[in-house]
Amino acid sequence: MNIQKVRQCFYDGNIWTKTQLSDETQLSLSSMTNILQELLKNQEIFFIGENASTGGRKSKQYVLNKDYRHILKMILKRQINGYEFICQNVNLFNQVISSQTVSSMYGQVDELILLMKKFLSADSSITMICLSIPGVCHDGYIDVCDFELFENVNLLEMIRDFYKNQIILENDVNIASIGFYHQYPKCQHLAFVYQPAVQYIGCGMIINGKLYNGFTHFAGELRYLPFYTSEQQNQMLETQPKELLEKQLSTLCCVFNPEMIGICSDVIDCLDDFHLNTIPFKHRPRMIHVKNMDSLIEDGLYQMSIQKILEEEKNDDKELY
Repeated sequence: MNIQKVRQCFYDGNIWTKTQLSDETQLSLSSMTNILQELLKNQEIFFIGENASTGGRKSKQYVLNKDYRHILKMILKRQINGYEFICQNVNLFNQVISSQTVSSMYGQVDELILLMKKFLSADSSITMICLSIPGVCHDGYIDVCDFELFENVNLLEMIRDFYKNQIILENDVNIASIGFYHQYPKCQHLAFVYQPAVQYIGCGMIINGKLYNGFTHFAGELRYLPFYTSEQQNQMLETQPKELLEKQLSTLCCVFNPEMIGICSDVIDCLDDFHLNTIPFKHRPRMIHVKNMDSLIEDGLYQMSIQKILEEEKNDDKELY
């Protein structure tokens, strides 16, 4: 637990001294010496020099080894006339090492696997793959998905055939909600809603600072609310997108009662006159118009990956002791 406290500090990307770490974690200087020696031995952190003297002994400065691990972020994105695979290989500071975007007519699983293997063969430091899927993901199995050829596919099992390290598969809007929460960390109950022009609405929910999936990872699939059929929703996306979204969000408020909702719509340009008139005023959430969901997904993938890395290292520490 003490090692994890120190690791958490380094993953913020800042430079630390032993005294600063001791004050931040409330650990003794002697304990901090032992922990720093362990992290230096594993090359998780680097000694980068001494800070300027204030009259006493100069303090040694340490920083996270940003290349201790690399993370492969992969985003599956449905477009009006096709499909996209967006790949980013990043270090532990979320700095892009290499990237590639591939357009596809059909959005095939084999295309994703081939692209994944290309990045893995080029960089042996990739120890985690984190995928954003525009569909329902449960235990590595893809259910309803905007990439039709991914439906009813056990994607995790396919990746495990050639990659044995950590893998994360998560719904794209859920990942965006984590990125959105990272912008408003003091708001413990919030939702992020995406209304695409091509497919149906999706929603991610953060409860007590944690992503909520539901027991089959179906939570947030607002398209299945019993107000309109699929055909009616498609029609309303073209003619009455605001009315459709208001009804879906009102339902979300009644069931979840979020403090804040981030809204990204591909069909509504302005949300200034957006109202939830059926919800009593004091129970209405603050609504934030988000114009770029891609950046939230990229940040959400990074946040999920770092959290998973810290959990994995915590488990490794338990085995050592």
